[in-house]
Amino acid sequence: METLVFPGGYQDRAGYEAICWRVEGSRRYKLPSLDFFTTIRGIDLHSTDFDSLEPVGPPAGAGQLSLNEAGEVSDCVLSGDLPCSVAVGGRRRPVTIAFSLDLRRAAAGPGHRLRLSLVLDGVRCQVTDDWFEGGVPRLERAMPPGAQLMCCVTCLFSDYSPGGHGLTGIRCHRGAKDQYLAVRSKADYWSVPVTEEVPETYLCEEYQRRIPGTGYRG
Repeated sequence: METLVFPGGYQDRAGYEAICWRVEGSRRYKLPSLDFFTTIRGIDLHSTDFDSLEPVGPPAGAGQLSLNEAGEVSDCVLSGDLPCSVAVGGRRRPVTIAFSLDLRRAAAGPGHRLRLSLVLDGVRCQVTDDWFEGGVPRLERAMPPGAQLMCCVTCLFSDYSPGGHGLTGIRCHRGAKDQYLAVRSKADYWSVPVTEEVPETYLCEEYQRRIPGTGYRG
């Protein structure tokens, strides 16, 4: 995937700061994954997801951020403007999906911590969820009739691991299309090569609209 760079924000009890996200493919693990980078209050941070940011090193200013027992940024609200695409009347158009992720301790109880929204032709659509997996398709269903999201979560060649997944990230199988499309069970799916891990909102030139019932996730 191409490296994604987009604006975002960090909010905690000390105030708000505009930040910049960088998301890129990573092969530091056995299977393809994602790397997330940003800088908050002069502290460089890295993670494999939006909700697990850690200081890259032990900077003197790390005390400016609230970290949980795992050393991850917590007790804050993270946001970002993800680039995406929609199809309206058969024509592709760019759109921005804004997300807000509530990592405050008070939000750890019942209720959804992820908010997704977009504005299309003056109509604002908004949903809440716990995962991009469920939130992005729900956001599509909230869009005006005739509009569809063109992105990896609605693509014919994408799927989620039966072993589980994080807040964001979906597997792309465009490098093994025929094998993936032949999947009929969990047992079939495990042997399908993973081309790369991508954000649900990403889009490449090999996109095809998903057909219900395809692959492991159906």
